[in-house]
Parts: sequence; C-alpha cells; structure tokens
Amino acid sequence: MGADGAEAEFGSAQVALDAFAKHHGDEAASGICAATDLSTVLDPVPPSTGTAPVNVRIHYRRDDAQYGDWGLHLWQVNDAGQYIADYPGVNWNAPFARSGIDSYGAYFDLPASAFDNPAAAGFGFIVHPPGQGGDPGVDRVWKFADGGEFWLRSGDSTVYRSNPLTTTPDVHTLRVHYKRFDGAFDQWGLHLWPTSGIDPARLQGLTLDQWGNPVPLSAMPGYVAQGANDIVFDLPVLNPTGDSNRRAVEFIVHGMPSNPNGGVNNKDGWNDNIRVAFGAMTIANGVGHIWLIGGDARVFYSTPDTRRVSSTDARAVWLTRDRIRWPQVDGAGRFKLYHSASGQIRVRRGAAVEGADGAIALEIGGDVPADAAERFQYVGAGVTLSVPAAAAAQLDEALRGQLVLVQEDGDGNTLGATTAQIAGLLDDRFAAAQNVDDLGVSIRHGRTAFKLWAPTAQKVTLCVYGRGGFRSAQRDMQFDATTGVWSLRQHGRLDGLYYRYAVETFVRGVGRVRNLVTDPYSIGLDANSQRSYIADLDAPWLMPHGWRHSNPPRNVRAQEDLSVYELHVRDFSANDASVSPRNRGKYLAFGEWNSNGMRHLRALADAGVTDVHLLPVFDIASVPETDCTTPAVPNAGPDWADQQAAVAATRGEDCFNWGYDPWHYTAPEGSYASDASDGAARIREFRAMVMSLHRAGLRVGMDVVYNHTTASGQNDRSVLDRVVPGYYHRLNDAGDIERSTCCDNTATENAMMGKLMIDSVKTWATQYKISSFRFDLMGHQPRATMERLQSEVNAAAGRRVELFGEGWNFGEVANGARFVQASQLSLNGSGIGTFSDRARDHVRGGSGFDSDIWLRRNQGYINGMHYDDNGTGGNKSRNDLMWSADVIKVGLAGSVRDFTMTTHWNATLRLDQIDYGGQPAGYVSDPQEVVNYVENHDNWTLFDNNALKLPENTSREDRARVQMLGAAINAFSQGVAYWHAGVDTLRSKSLDRNSYDSGDWFNRLDWSYAENYFGTGLPPEGDNGGNWSTMAPLLRNADIKPTATDIRWTRDAFRDLLKIRASSRLFRLRTADEIKQRLTFRNTGSDQVATVLAGHLDGNGYAGAGFKEVLYFVNVDKTAQTLTVPAEAGKAYRLHPVHLAHDAADRRAAAATYDAATGRFALPPRTAVVFVVR
Repeated sequence: MGADGAEAEFGSAQVALDAFAKHHGDEAASGICAATDLSTVLDPVPPSTGTAPVNVRIHYRRDDAQYGDWGLHLWQVNDAGQYIADYPGVNWNAPFARSGIDSYGAYFDLPASAFDNPAAAGFGFIVHPPGQGGDPGVDRVWKFADGGEFWLRSGDSTVYRSNPLTTTPDVHTLRVHYKRFDGAFDQWGLHLWPTSGIDPARLQGLTLDQWGNPVPLSAMPGYVAQGANDIVFDLPVLNPTGDSNRRAVEFIVHGMPSNPNGGVNNKDGWNDNIRVAFGAMTIANGVGHIWLIGGDARVFYSTPDTRRVSSTDARAVWLTRDRIRWPQVDGAGRFKLYHSASGQIRVRRGAAVEGADGAIALEIGGDVPADAAERFQYVGAGVTLSVPAAAAAQLDEALRGQLVLVQEDGDGNTLGATTAQIAGLLDDRFAAAQNVDDLGVSIRHGRTAFKLWAPTAQKVTLCVYGRGGFRSAQRDMQFDATTGVWSLRQHGRLDGLYYRYAVETFVRGVGRVRNLVTDPYSIGLDANSQRSYIADLDAPWLMPHGWRHSNPPRNVRAQEDLSVYELHVRDFSANDASVSPRNRGKYLAFGEWNSNGMRHLRALADAGVTDVHLLPVFDIASVPETDCTTPAVPNAGPDWADQQAAVAATRGEDCFNWGYDPWHYTAPEGSYASDASDGAARIREFRAMVMSLHRAGLRVGMDVVYNHTTASGQNDRSVLDRVVPGYYHRLNDAGDIERSTCCDNTATENAMMGKLMIDSVKTWATQYKISSFRFDLMGHQPRATMERLQSEVNAAAGRRVELFGEGWNFGEVANGARFVQASQLSLNGSGIGTFSDRARDHVRGGSGFDSDIWLRRNQGYINGMHYDDNGTGGNKSRNDLMWSADVIKVGLAGSVRDFTMTTHWNATLRLDQIDYGGQPAGYVSDPQEVVNYVENHDNWTLFDNNALKLPENTSREDRARVQMLGAAINAFSQGVAYWHAGVDTLRSKSLDRNSYDSGDWFNRLDWSYAENYFGTGLPPEGDNGGNWSTMAPLLRNADIKPTATDIRWTRDAFRDLLKIRASSRLFRLRTADEIKQRLTFRNTGSDQVATVLAGHLDGNGYAGAGFKEVLYFVNVDKTAQTLTVPAEAGKAYRLHPVHLAHDAADRRAAAATYDAATGRFALPPRTAVVFVVR
C-alpha cells in the first residue's frame, strides 16, 4: 500500500474514534482506559496469617570439621511449606553465615524478628557454600510449630529434633504406618535388601533383593489393616546398640507386577530410597514409629496431619461442572463451597469461615464420567464431592468470584480448606465456546465486532484508542452465559485503531482486580505490545501488491520431500552490507532481491531446499520494539572475554533474541517491522517477506511456541492469566504453575488453550500462507490436540500443511502422566514429525550437556572417534565406533520401527528392537514422522562441535570435509531433512553453546563468504564460563579458522548434496514399506569397515527414482578405504551426474572408482560419494 492509502486508513480511523467517543463517552485521563497501571486491585483478599515466629538455632556437623564459608540459603514458607518470600539479606551467592562453632559443629541462630512476611509459618533451607551446590542437595523445610532447635549431619537429609550424637538409639523394629487414600495396598510392595539395615534373620520366608518380585505388604510381620486407607507393618532392623555405625535403614515402596501405572518400576512418591534415621525417631521398648502417605515423598516421625487450611492454594481439582476431587483428604465431616464476589473469605483452622457471601453444601461421592476420569488420571486419590443439581444456578454466579472449598466438623469449624483448579469446570460448563469461530476482533459487513472468552470475569469493558494511545473511549461488553464470551458489536469500521480490555475478575491470592489487557487473539499490536490493533486481514491496505496471487511453491508432494533451512530474521540481514541499512534485521530485507542473502537463498532453492523455516516471528517479549540498542563490541583477541562482556552489558536492551518467549501468539513481531508503532506495518511487511521467499522458490515455515508464555499472574506481560486467571496454564498439585519448559507452561489439554493454539495456526496458515510449522517442545502437548490441529488447519488452508516438532519426553507430562503426548514414541501413525536425537548425537559425538574435558573426549562418528583420536583420553574402541555406525544407520533408514538391519554384533533386528538408552532406536511408523538433523539453533554449530572434537592439527580443508560428511549423512537419511542456516558456510558462534541471547555478535552470518566468526572472543559466560579453559586454546588456534576458499567450497559442496537428494525420490521414500523394500545396507556385521557407511537403494519400477539403482558411501576416515561388495559386482555403476558436473565442488569424490568384476569400490578419505545405475 502506498503512502496515500496509509494516510487514508489513519484518517478514517480517527473519524471512527471520534464517532465511538461521541456515542460512548470520551474518557478523561483518569478513566480506566487511560490508566497507566495495567492492574488495579479493587478488593484485596484478607491478609494471610501464619504461625508466630520463634528464634531457631540450627546445628550442622561435618565429619571433616571444615566449615569454611558454609552457610544457609533461606526462604520463608507458608503453612503448606510453599515459598512466599525471600529471607532478608540472603541470596545464593551470599548465604546466611554461621553464628558460631560448638562441640557438635557449626550453628546458625535465626531471629524470629527476621521473618517479616505475616503469612510465614516456617522456612526452607539449603546448607551450601556461596554460589555452590547444597549438602545433601535437597530442599528442606522447618515449621515454627516444630520448635526452636534442630540438628543436621553432612550427607544426611534427616532433620533431627535432638542431638543424634548424644545417645545410640536402642531400636530393633521399625513400625511403619502407611496411608493410601486409594486403598490400593495390593498393588504395592517392598524392595528389601540385606545391606540396607534390615535384620534378614527375622524375615525368614520372604524373598529379598529381587526387584521384579516385591515383598507384598501383607506378608510383612505385624501387618494389620486399619480400615480401608491405613495399614501398619513391622520392619525388623539391626539394633544400632551393637554397632554405632548403624544410623539408618533404607527400603523402597514400589509397584507389584500388577500395578497399572508402570508395574514394579513405579515408585511410590520417592525417586530414591526411603531412608529412616534411627536418631530421628521416638522409640519405646525397642520400637520406633514412622508414617508414610502414598504419593508423598516425606517420612513423618510423628502422626501427620495432612489437612491444610488455605484460601490461596489450589489442591483440589474440578473434574466436571459438578464434580470435585480433593486429594489426600478423607470423607470425614462435611464439605461446603464458600463464595464471595469481592474475595473476602477468611479461613482459619478450628474456626468458622468468615467473609463469604454464601455457600453450597456439597455431597460426598458421585460417579465421575469416564472421559473426565481419563483426563484427570494424574489427580491423586482422595474424596470426591458433588455439586447438587439444585445449586447449578448458584454456582454459575459464584464462579465469577472467589470460591473456597472447606471441610468442616459438625460444629462448622474448619478442618481443611483450599481452592479447586478450574479447567475441568470451565471446559464442561462452557463447552459451547469451542464452537465460537470469531474470537478477537472481526470486521464484516461494515461492522466491527469484539469477542473475548472470559467466563470468570465480573465485568469487561472495551477500551478503544487512537494511534499512540493518546485518546481513548470505552464501552461495556455483554456476557453470554452459554459460551462465557463477552462481546460488543460497533457499527462502522474501526480499522487502524487500537484496543484493550478492562477485565474485572477475581485472582486467587490477590483479590478482585481490574486488568487492562491486550487480546489473547491479537492479530496486530502497537509498539511494545501495549495495545491490540484493530484490523481486517482481508483489507487491501494490509496486502502488498500481488499478495492475493502469491502462493507457496509446489515443490513438496509429500512431507518426506521437505528440505528445511532454519533461519532467524535478524541473523539473515543484520550483518549483510548489501542490504540497505534501514532494512537490516527486518522483514523487508527479504525483498532486496539482489542482496547477498537473497542470492544465497535462491541458490539453495535451486539446489533443493524447499522451506525457509523462521525462528519465532510472532510477538515476543524479549526485544524492545523501539529504541533497542546494538552494543559496541571491541574487536579484541580471539580468546578474550571483552567481547562477551560488551554483549552482556546490553542484554535485554539490545535488538537480538531467538524469541522463545511468546507474548501474543498470532501477531507478527514488531521489532522486525519498519515501524513497530504502526500496527499495519508489521502485517504488510511480514506478507511481503513471504511473497519474496515464494518468488525465490521457497515455501515459508514458522517456529511456534505454544507450550509456554513469557509471563503469568499479574505480571504486565501476562495476557492469558490476566483474562481467565488459573485456566490457561498447567498447574501442579498445589495449584502453582508448572515450569518444566523453562517458563510458564500452558495447558493445551484444556479446551480453550487448545483452541487458541489451533485458531492461531489456522490464521498463520491462511492469512500469511505459512506452509510448515515446527512446534517447540511439542511433547508437552497432547497428541489428540495436535491431530485435531492437523485436520482443522489443512481444511482451513485448503492444502496440506506440514507439522513437526520437538518430541522430547520430560517434565510433569513425561511418560503419558497426564495424556498421550505428542512425543517421539507417541506419534506413530499421526503423520506428524519429531526431531531425532539418535543419529544426531552419534554423528556429532557427546551431547549438548557435555562440559569440561568431555567436550573434547566425546568424539563422534565423523570427527575422529577411535580412528583419529584427539589425545584427550576418550579411548573409544572399534566397537564404540561400530555402535555409532549402527545408530546412524537407524537414521538413514528413517528410524522406521520395523525396518530390519544387521548390527555390528551380527544380530538381525528390527530397529525398535535395538535399545537406545531404554528406548527403541527406531520409533516411527512412517518416514514423514522423523526429522533428521545434525545442527540447529540449539547447542554448538557443527563447525564448533567439530572444533571441539577433532585433533587440533586437523587441516582447514579436512575440517570443511568433515562438515560435509555430517551434511551428507543427513541428506541421505530417509525422512525430513532439516538444516541450520550457516551449516553450508562453516558457521561458528565462537563456541557459544546457547546463543539465544548472545546478541548479533555471536550470531552473525556472512553471505559474502569471507568469514565464519570462529575466534571472535570467548562465548558468553553464563552458559559457557565453566568451559572457558577448554575453549580458549582452541579459539586462539588460528589454524582452525577457515579461509574464504574453505567457506566457498563448503557452500558449493553442500548445494551438490542437496542436488543429489533432489535428483531421486529414492532419498525421499514415502512409506515404511518402500524403505523396507528398497533400502539395504552394505558393509554390516562385525567384519565391516567401521568407518564406511554404505546404503543401496533399488529404483526398479519406482516412479521418480530417476535411476535403476543408487549406492551411496560415506567414508569418514582420514585415509582412503576400499570396500568389496560381491552383491554389487557386474553392474553398470557410474558416479552420480552431480559428481561429474564441470562445476562439481568436491573433485575428490570424482576420484572414487568401481571395479565391476569384483564389486570393489575405492573411496577417497573423508568423502561422501554416490554411484548410480541408469
């Protein structure tokens, strides 16, 4: 759109704002829409009260009596043991110092006056030296109610209430009181072993020390069932009076073989052994007592009271609109759901509830629908409560305020209290919201409509602003009780204006608040994401010329055709002098057709790259969209720290970040636009970028990050949680947000979070013509949600949109704990791809978690393992090398589960029968479900990885060749090929392992091919400082740094590999059956040439094969190798046409020979070569 169109749009927007203000009241600066504070507490919750603090003395004993600077890391906790505040003056680098030393050891005196939080009921602590790990490395909690003195011993996690050295306990029996709220004692047993402190002589007839055959609880001495949920049994122990070194007994409670959740490998609550310290028990007549609770990783030395009283945690869970589960609570007493619109409920143990508007009496019991039982399978056993049908209307009103669940005695006094996590309630009660297809802003038929899903809000006001937010007008929105959607429809088009919502809602632990918040469905924003932009994405002024007719190239017929080049928008042009200065680091740089960068991308497209994959380009929080800085970095020595210090000095203020911190999922990032303050600019320029890439022959892919948000709660950068508090994020059993992804985990298993993700992807696919999506930490999302997304996005786009992502299995969702994940082992048959770490790690060597000397020792298949040892003590064997070759062959075969190969130990196995760290090496049903890669934005670039692994005296030429060996393995692997920008130019980040916030300096690309930026300073200290001593000698070794000739050779050799992959569909077979029928590995078994990979592809009768036969070799050895393959004798093999072309980069490959008489192949050193039969 030209300048005239933009001015017309802006002018009409001002007229629209004038009309809106005239009819609905122009707000003064004091109005809610003009407020400078984004959150206002209207009615704070009553202050929490803890336990009166006491002076506490902590004793700590080390056997070496070396107390040095050992101190205490401290924090204040509430009655539930949860963090509520720091301890004054203490941080990890400055622990609380000891008060003195006595005959026991060091002691620390904590004054009661230091506990300044009124809700404090105790404190958490870690014993440690400044900045270092703790002894014994676990967090522990002490409550004021437990007294004013306790004792600790080094290496022992037990908190002793008396001096453990004063007496030797006289105990011969441990009496275990074990409570399970599910009563499933028959599913659990004991692992006991003779050296653990037990007395085997008194356990005659029991099977000890057999993990697969636990001792049934009912077989233990003294076993007594005390009702449905409690048992007692005795564990004979060796009396410490006979040996003072007997300090404790250990055992494990774990599943019987019949246990439905993991059998014998399911430990109950504890990751490690249960350790019972004799000195911590109260002992009478030789018997000491402990108490255990199913699912609770604590040992209690007195009868535990599991009831907690809190109106700020959320330990109960709504399963449906009328069912609640309260874990670890029995059915004693009566239960009520108290409510208060203003959030004034006060609960105290042993007292009646105060401040409520009313209460709903709940019924104990009630059937739970099968789908809800499956969804909430992770919720622990406890009491199930039902909302009477007659109270449904009362609940509808009450859920828009504070709800507190209370267990009372017969006199109405509080026994326990909590709140309930609301996702199950809202998803059931407002299920119709899932069918609302126009959330956010929409402009149709001359009207502008706004819709916001906020079912717990008491009031929502629409705030409309002119550009810059200098004028505002407001109007109350209307609530739909069926969907939970607030809406407003305005006559006239409000294009070009901006808006926010003022949402009045209750926030647990805060009170009734008014939040000025942007739209979760924002499609555009002003600078720094302060207001959402009103736009019709179909409006012509938001479309660059030709946009309607720009379509993705048709270069992908199946997902296996994908050859993806991963690129960061700023990296692409920030360092490119051939781009006009105003466009460097911007979307518009992609429109400079003759820049070095665009020439590079066009050449890649011509060679076979199908997609440019963009690192996050949705709205991110980590880069200031206006006035970001570019630090002045000194051109200091190759191993100096000055460069990283300069970068660190402006971190958070500079213009660079990868962007894995989503603020708004469906709006383009403003820092890449020419004018972040103009909501239209980022939309037009993003589309212009896509158009330019289409013109270059490239489809566009996006990195999307729906697994977390940049903030939550009342943080100014929190969006979702300030609209529907407590709904959009995944919560733990106390109601706190899980953070296993690094940040605030979202819950895409919740209907409206899943819908937000799906609707967002549909917008990118339809309105921005995105062709493929990479999902960050996709394993944290349900498979079912991803499959629904796949179906709906394809239907909306009218074409297949390729999906793949990180299928890592970890965190609170690991191993299907909450749902069937979209993870490596759980996506078979879905057609959704996951990145494979198998071949990646064996090609490169080690992993991204290596440190110190292991960065050097853990050589990989291509960089010298066994055959070119770097002299650092790795000592890898030929068997190690062949094992790596086997794992790489798994990748070459597309990681297909039922492909069969011969291993180096001469076994013929399916790939899913080959063990890879307890998982199947081959894990997919179809090759489209695996993404192969040897380098991406995470961890070291391949060049840097090889700089760490190769012998230091490796020549520059060989370093470039080793780089291409890795690329060749990836190019020849079945499945999706994924590349990191710069893998083809020997890109270095000066050994930075994690450059997400390392500024432009450590993320540079040079499309003039003169420089790769190795040896441009020690990498940033945060993630790399511990390895500087290993890195510095390499960085100052000038012989490692490539010349421009080496870089250009690598560029051209990489393009040749792309051409080879593109030349035949045999490298991109479509199904598992095709791979099984057409791929055969040569050079296998124990007699193989361990440094050579060889794969035969049968093209006879196969459409798109291009050749009757293809035989590829990768010789990673630094010496030439010969390989005789009798099965290949007598054939008309010749080198692949790419090798024979006059402009072929790798002339060494052209020297490979084939003897038809014997089937003998001569392979040059460090060379990938392909032979074909036409």
